[in-house]
Amino acid sequence: MKKQLAAMAAAFLLMTGTACAADGGVEGKVKGPLDLGVELVVRDSGRGNWDRGQSGVGVAIGGEKKKTENAIELQLISRATDMNALSEAELLAWYKDGIAPTGADIFIAKADENGKYAFTGIPEGSYFLVILMPGGGELSGEADKSSDAAELQKFLRAWEMYQLSTIGMKLYSVQTIDIKPDHMVQYNYDYNARMFQERKNKKS
Repeated sequence: MKKQLAAMAAAFLLMTGTACAADGGVEGKVKGPLDLGVELVVRDSGRGNWDRGQSGVGVAIGGEKKKTENAIELQLISRATDMNALSEAELLAWYKDGIAPTGADIFIAKADENGKYAFTGIPEGSYFLVILMPGGGELSGEADKSSDAAELQKFLRAWEMYQLSTIGMKLYSVQTIDIKPDHMVQYNYDYNARMFQERKNKKS
């Protein structure tokens, strides 16, 4: 009898269109000028000899590489978030320590060593996707001048704190993403392409 009632209830939900759809998400790959998860350890030769090469990333002669926890961080921030409802402590934990406020549709993740990332189980809505890459290269710390970045700057409370504590000297990009039920948005980003374009813009 219980199985029959459950089946009838499921059929009713399907007929009325009120069955809950699964949440969606966004996934992709980020490329950049730095080796992910690797940093250079310098054996001091006393000469301070550096070769900046084509990328603008400093490589010390006599250095060696080692694995670190350095990784690309991504933040998915609902544009419906009531920023005034967040306490100072929640803002500080989010901006400084990368801890998303409880109960808000704000999600934080790190890409793997190949730059791949995924946000799953995300409620439907419009979001800011902020991509933060460890600093390096001549554009470190430069502002993203896109319209989405300008909108994020107006949207966030205490932008200066976010800029100082979250962005710092990282390369960063802001993109508006619309999440729909049962759908994974594909979004890839290449910092190298951006750096090439910015250099081209500076010359023109």
